[in-house]
Amino acid sequence: MRISKLILCTIFFLTTLPGRTAPTDTAILLMEKGDSCRDQHLYNKALAYYLQAQKEPSLENNTETHLQVLERIMCTYDVLYQWKELSETSYQLYMLAKKNNAKAYQALAFFMRGKRLCLEGNLEEGFRTCFEAVEQLKDADHPQRDHKLGIFYAFLTKQYGNNGNYKEALRMSKEQERYHHLASQSDTIYAQMDKQRLYTIRAWLLAKMGRLAEADKLYKRHHIVPHLDPISGDALPEYYQIQGMDEEALRFLQLVKDNMRKDEDTLSRNMQRVLGDEGDVYYRMGDYQKAAECYRGVAVQADTLGVRTLRTISSGVQQVIDSERALSRHNLILSIVIVGCLMLLVVFFLLLRHNRIINRKNRAMTQTIRELMHYRDIVVANGDPVEIAEKSEEEKALDEEKKRFKQMDKRVMKEELFRAPDFGRDELMRLMGVDKNAISVIISRYTGMNVTSYVNTKRMEYAVLLMRQHPEYTMGAIAEACGIKSPATFIRNFRNVYGMTPSEFRQNIDE
Repeated sequence: MRISKLILCTIFFLTTLPGRTAPTDTAILLMEKGDSCRDQHLYNKALAYYLQAQKEPSLENNTETHLQVLERIMCTYDVLYQWKELSETSYQLYMLAKKNNAKAYQALAFFMRGKRLCLEGNLEEGFRTCFEAVEQLKDADHPQRDHKLGIFYAFLTKQYGNNGNYKEALRMSKEQERYHHLASQSDTIYAQMDKQRLYTIRAWLLAKMGRLAEADKLYKRHHIVPHLDPISGDALPEYYQIQGMDEEALRFLQLVKDNMRKDEDTLSRNMQRVLGDEGDVYYRMGDYQKAAECYRGVAVQADTLGVRTLRTISSGVQQVIDSERALSRHNLILSIVIVGCLMLLVVFFLLLRHNRIINRKNRAMTQTIRELMHYRDIVVANGDPVEIAEKSEEEKALDEEKKRFKQMDKRVMKEELFRAPDFGRDELMRLMGVDKNAISVIISRYTGMNVTSYVNTKRMEYAVLLMRQHPEYTMGAIAEACGIKSPATFIRNFRNVYGMTPSEFRQNIDE
């Protein structure tokens, strides 16, 4: 008995000595540091801690901690749009969870798979997978089960809302609210963030349904403020756009950029998207110079990311060469020749392709800037003159006409009237209250385009917005959303407006 007590005391003493911690303590400490960064929305820094924790050898002996680390890495990759690493990590999490019968983590990994399927356009299989994961998590034991289910339903709400199925979207929002209340009763850590997410997405959904007054009332009642939640972060800019809250949109985007700089995330797809959204806001506000600067920033981001990808490829090839140096001299020389030739071919091909993308992008950017300047010149040339003397009746009539055109143009964009397939001259005549001859003169006077070109330009601007915000949409779905029944007609109109096909534009975004 005395010997047993002595052994226990010795073990306790050794484990409490400075520098001597339990094997998994290091992994847990790194994970907690990552959580701290994640709570501040510093996802790059959080990811570094999680990846460091994953390398701890003793982690293999603690399945629960290993599962927690993998789940955090998976979710962080999702926020950072690192799709390749996300797929690999979610598969690792699923297999480890399946091996240890950890149903909650199987559900988390399975839902991520369904989410990716939805974003890739495979909605039927994606929704089926997501709902299977939801039911599996409901039956599982997890300390944050209700919180996780609320996140699941938040994504489903946005996905149904993006696809125009508002009835299902509202149902998902109700489920999200239910699990938010359940989570708040047992775990108050994320209560405020969950509440902001819930009512931000619901306000966005109501606005998309055209229930603007209800959305605004909900927005004000729950004191929704610009926040950095990655799940509802995409909903805020669109809500601001629908409600015409451009100043709030700019404040939100500035908040996002400041946080990304704090996270040392100034070169990424996220920054590229933020600059594009900022350019769209300035474009809507009529500040075409700032819009052009933002679009140039998007181009610079794309070019720099392309160069970084090329360097990564070259670095990988160099690692292969270094590993081959351990072989015999004959094999070493042969490997160097083969790998060197392949590297030169890859570098030559990527540089050629990269230059072609740059040239095409520069042409498109030149066209965009030229159009922006064209509209700016029109605004300057036809702007309201300074009141110096009494205006003639003709000048007053032109002022009234210009005012009515601006109101009509704003209504067309805000209500997205152009999305109707039969929208055209007759609808514009009705909105302006003029005949068909007058509407052509008015459109030409204030845009420099005919009626058909004006409508097509509005549709193509909306198509660009959809392709940037929803890369998973097919061309047919985008064409239909823009009010064009034929994909071939959509491609032809897009080329006429922007000098490139929609596929080439999407490829530029991806590159």
